[in-house]
Amino acid sequence: MILLVFRPVYGELPVSVRGTYFRICADATLRGPDNSIAANYCDGLWQLGRHRHRSFEGNGPFHLRVMYADGSHRHTGPYDFIKAIDGALFTHSGYLGSFARPLCDVHSTEVWREIAFLPAV
Repeated sequence: MILLVFRPVYGELPVSVRGTYFRICADATLRGPDNSIAANYCDGLWQLGRHRHRSFEGNGPFHLRVMYADGSHRHTGPYDFIKAIDGALFTHSGYLGSFARPLCDVHSTEVWREIAFLPAV
């Protein structure tokens, strides 16, 4: 089971979401195992219900399956920790890749088309 913890913009309490896997899709949604939308990413924030969040974190271990714009895939991991903030994924040790172009970025950088968070087996 994967647990994602969303960090609010304001002084609200963090919100936890649990699922067997999650994926960030090309339409800027975070979807769960039944393909339902858990959150939307817009203007640098995650919309979860009526509340906005700066980031979410997940403690693993889990793997990532990344899809590129050309449809090719890559599996990475396992990771013990992931943080999604400002359109990118990070571990404790650094940057992994982008799922959305940062608001301040005027240059074209590679943006992953889809990222699946999969439990480590």
